[in-house]
Amino acid sequence: MNIYKQILASTTESKLLSSSVKQTKFGELPILVIQHKSCCAAISLQGAHLLFWQPSTEQTPVIWLSKQSKFEKGIAIRGGVPICWPWFGPLGTPSHGFARIVEWTLDSCNEDDDGVDLVLVLSNNQQTKPYFDKTFNVSLKIHLGKTCEVDLSCSGDFEATSALHTYFGIDNISHVVVSGLGDTYQDRLTVENKPVTVGQMTFNQEVDRIYTNANTEITISDNVRTIKLTTTNASDVVTWNPWIDKAKAMADFGDDEYQSMVCVEAGRINKPLKLSLNEQSTYGFKIELI
Repeated sequence: MNIYKQILASTTESKLLSSSVKQTKFGELPILVIQHKSCCAAISLQGAHLLFWQPSTEQTPVIWLSKQSKFEKGIAIRGGVPICWPWFGPLGTPSHGFARIVEWTLDSCNEDDDGVDLVLVLSNNQQTKPYFDKTFNVSLKIHLGKTCEVDLSCSGDFEATSALHTYFGIDNISHVVVSGLGDTYQDRLTVENKPVTVGQMTFNQEVDRIYTNANTEITISDNVRTIKLTTTNASDVVTWNPWIDKAKAMADFGDDEYQSMVCVEAGRINKPLKLSLNEQSTYGFKIELI
């Protein structure tokens, strides 16, 4: 049984929140399982982490989860949509911030014929204090149906960098073309994979890149489907694939899994979110199949 079916079938400490949503436990973590007529999906309360999303029209998930993911307290989950906040990368400890390794609270859960809408929240508390001793409020709004929409809103008295680190499920990385990325980027690797076409990305080696002037609409195409990612209020789009050697080096990533995923992430990295205690700053994305 694959990882998606295992999560959907979980009944440990299960309770029904609505006709299509139940809270259960997978490994050490509380999980929300969504089985709606429009889609199936799951969310970990640790990290407010959307684990996967599969519209009912699709044979495989559009948002991808590694079969080697650890479902342990305080350990980041590999795949899905990790929330990098309030810093991106190695700007603090832990890398990519603490939001993805602490438990959030489910604030609301509603559904209708179009899908399920959830809001998860996190405020400064005893679990966040060792990482970050500032006052903040963060909320994550998620819509799951024929489309997937995620919006992160936050307030505080500081600047925050962030990324919604989305892993997309694809047919094969050698078939993938990511378009709409723009003409300027910051490469984080010493051996650059130069784009053949400006604003377009194909993959034949490891890629770790921040595009700084991407279109608001980006497409991810392979031999099976075309995914449209529409960003809102994002300043950057990150592309990442670990390729062969790094995949083998990661304990929470299958040796061959680099072939079945690509990360294309909405972010606020080069233009940090300038937070106020009295006003929410928001950015996010929408995913649909075209």
